[in-house]
Amino acid sequence: MSSKKPVLAVIGSGWGGFTLTQKASLSKYDIKVISPVRTIQYTPLLASAACGLFNFRLAEEPVRRKHRADLQYFKAAAESIDFDARVIRCRAAADTTADGATFAAAAAAEKQHPETFDVAYDKLCIAPGCAVQDFGTPGAKQHALFLRTTDDARRIQQRVLEMLDRASLPTATEAEQRDVLNIRIVGGGAIGIEAAAELWDLWHEDLRFLVPHLDGKMTITIHDVAPTILSTFDARLSEYATSSLKGKDVQIKTGSHIQRVEADAIHTKEDGRLPFGLLIWATGNKASPLVEQLDVKKPEKGLPRILTDKYLRVLRPDGSPMEDVYALGDAADIDGESLPTLAEVALQKGEYLTDVLNSDSEDVQHFHYKQRSLLAYLGRHDGVIGGRQDWTGVSAWLAWRSGSLGWTRSWRRKISIAISWAFIWLGGRDIARY
Repeated sequence: MSSKKPVLAVIGSGWGGFTLTQKASLSKYDIKVISPVRTIQYTPLLASAACGLFNFRLAEEPVRRKHRADLQYFKAAAESIDFDARVIRCRAAADTTADGATFAAAAAAEKQHPETFDVAYDKLCIAPGCAVQDFGTPGAKQHALFLRTTDDARRIQQRVLEMLDRASLPTATEAEQRDVLNIRIVGGGAIGIEAAAELWDLWHEDLRFLVPHLDGKMTITIHDVAPTILSTFDARLSEYATSSLKGKDVQIKTGSHIQRVEADAIHTKEDGRLPFGLLIWATGNKASPLVEQLDVKKPEKGLPRILTDKYLRVLRPDGSPMEDVYALGDAADIDGESLPTLAEVALQKGEYLTDVLNSDSEDVQHFHYKQRSLLAYLGRHDGVIGGRQDWTGVSAWLAWRSGSLGWTRSWRRKISIAISWAFIWLGGRDIARY
């Protein structure tokens, strides 16, 4: 190694990886970050950003910081890891999102960006996150929009405005207007439910006054293959959420099996062809290509994840821990515990590993996840919170809204978001003045 300090390589810039990169000691480690995304994406804030509650930049934070200029960032994807040689093979990631490239176009552009290079490490943290789970549904990647990055949020906002433009053409019939203003969300988890709630607020609080001739013609439908929405919450809260959304005329289609996706419609086993103007795909996760090909211990069933011991050390296929190799985030789980793929889990693991690596003590306590409340927004100042004490209604919404500030890591962003909320309360959203 050319560096006098040991190299700490971090794969990924999600909740766990980002926390480690920002808090690990630069005086102790030469930190190298490998990620195709140069920022952490604050996923709980993306639906709000898409619906104009604050600037998109406030829903992300850069890996590079002035006060941590010694940190090295490589915009690349880790393709393989040689654990014996302690080398990561990387492929440079093309910057294809600035012009709103689709998923397919982005993938094609990266194939035309063949630069590969190796990064040697002394200590390694694997936190690449997960890929979008489309269950192999034909047309989903080509025609659906996702909600995982700020670029996704921008595309959703732009699509909403395009829907209004198309529905406002003098040649559009009422049937065509209703088809264009049909928003469908696939996935009844917290991300899908909150997207539906934020879009409902956007329409009823602002956009319908901008285009009064379209009032009453927009519909929001949630599709989920499961029998209930918010299945990770208590059954009583799931029922409350269902009742609340239906009270806002949000249609909920559980047990809905989507067979294929076209440019302007989905086909389901139960209802056949269903038109849409906007389709948001907010289903679960699948393993990243890196995790799929790593020769490490993984669960026999369910989502393939890197299994670690309670000290977050990666386990070999025989169950023995690797020295100086750790894993966290959605891509990893503790053997025998089956922790959920939540931002809070990744955040706590990142903070734990930071303390371990920064400490010189050999007396290390194992990681213990502290369960936090589950929150979901339901629109019109309503929400649900599940945990030690279940909340619903306005108090749950207030807790959810204040919790939005808690996700951001900097006071500058917290203050900027609060100011944006104040201006919207006084004069409405800028998106309604385009």
